[in-house]
Amino acid sequence: MSNQKVVLVTGASSGFGQLIAQKLAAVGYRVFGTSRKEHPASPGVEMLKLDVTSDSSVQSCIDELLARTNRIDIVVNNAGQIHASMIEETPLEQAKEIFETNFWGVVRVTNAVLPIMRQQRSGHIINMSSVAGLIGAPGQGFYSASKFALEGYSEALSVELDPFNIQVSLVEPGYFKTNFNQAMLQPTPVSSDYDNVRDAIISSVERAIAQGDNPNKVAQAVVRIASSSLPRLRYRVGYEAKWLPRLRAILPGKLFRFGARKRLNLP
Repeated sequence: MSNQKVVLVTGASSGFGQLIAQKLAAVGYRVFGTSRKEHPASPGVEMLKLDVTSDSSVQSCIDELLARTNRIDIVVNNAGQIHASMIEETPLEQAKEIFETNFWGVVRVTNAVLPIMRQQRSGHIINMSSVAGLIGAPGQGFYSASKFALEGYSEALSVELDPFNIQVSLVEPGYFKTNFNQAMLQPTPVSSDYDNVRDAIISSVERAIAQGDNPNKVAQAVVRIASSSLPRLRYRVGYEAKWLPRLRAILPGKLFRFGARKRLNLP
């Protein structure tokens, strides 16, 4: 029987997920990537169809993977949905959609793989969080809330899974050059009162992504985490992810809020 470790990477058709799947395959893992629609496979990556918002889709995907491999060693929960909108202007259905992907999607996939990992008495769940899961992001309130939820869930899960030798890690990137913002949800504005603030935030987010660091750094970090014999719970990747939480910890609240508003060019 092959000792090659089996990895599942959700949301692997583009962005971080595609890079992560490619780099894991390049260092010798057997990698399965997923996408909601049929998508050409990258070299060394086997693609499966998966909609993380659907219970039946998740179970079908995991059943197919296990039929091919009879094991699963690492799951990278990367599939996600970004949005930019003021909290008051975000329809409740859209807010729920963000949580269905960013939080409940992780829960569905994790619950589907845990029985086999417990049977193996080994495994590693790597959840893609964000600096927005550490500091509330204006104009991205529900995205931020979904990542805060993921942080608390992962921390609790890591303790519960200790007896089974199953590790849990969070990757918390700042802004990187990806095409993530091209799929950004934006509701129809409901109040002109928010026009200046909304426009400033959307412009700042798009500029930060365009000027962001090389996303390969995030993929390389995931490879190191997957290969670690003693992985940590949290890994911050990128400039913002490292210095923003530190600044919030040492600065008075009003001063930190002033700096955050200035950085976003808020009136």
